[in-house]
Amino acid sequence: MAEMGLGYGSEYQLLRYLGHHRNELNDIINKTTRLQGQLIWLDYPKNIKRLSLDGEYVGMDFLRDPVITNSSLATNIKTLLRDWKDYWSTQGTPPNWDGVILHTNKNEIELVIVEAKAHIKEIKSKTESSSNKRIQEAFNNTQVSLNISNRNWFGKHYQLATRLALVNFFRKHNINASLLYIYFINGYEKRQLLGKIKVLGTNKSVKDQSDWEKVVEEEYADLGISEQAKKYISNVFIDCK
Repeated sequence: MAEMGLGYGSEYQLLRYLGHHRNELNDIINKTTRLQGQLIWLDYPKNIKRLSLDGEYVGMDFLRDPVITNSSLATNIKTLLRDWKDYWSTQGTPPNWDGVILHTNKNEIELVIVEAKAHIKEIKSKTESSSNKRIQEAFNNTQVSLNISNRNWFGKHYQLATRLALVNFFRKHNINASLLYIYFINGYEKRQLLGKIKVLGTNKSVKDQSDWEKVVEEEYADLGISEQAKKYISNVFIDCK
């Protein structure tokens, strides 16, 4: 797991908004997506191996969070943990989630898996081997459920494929679930102080929302994302400046 950038990058920007501008962030989500209602962000797990001393949720670990165990989802946790082992491969690197939200609206509960992006290359991701039969079966099942024509999901946009497979897993267990992608604009500009002077370094920032929308459109086309699948994906764009 990479270390968090100081003052730049998707993990830092998400931390910044959750720590300093959480009401603004939730307001943007409420107003620009279908996620209207209360948004309860799960606390992040601690990780003493990282400089920040915090990590990301891995696999199904977030189901053990008190917010989940004290909700109506608690009765399903043992079944979910057991069935996930059959649904997803235990080989290779388990998926990580940038954030998890418990969304409540009109007495309905929904799990929202959050992904944050600050520069274009974060759209692409490493992939497991296409010979992994367990993951291939999960992808096939997800494509059928979401009315997506048969596609190779072991390519450069593997990450979104895994997130959709997770949504499919929960919905197969009659649990509402969806994805929230937060695209930061002007969010990857390295800055440091030399004495009292602010010095600008590497800048991989996306400068405009349309630039994000273009790469997202290419990603959707590559994966064959259907209109039905789009119902389970919410996108927000936030200018860090």
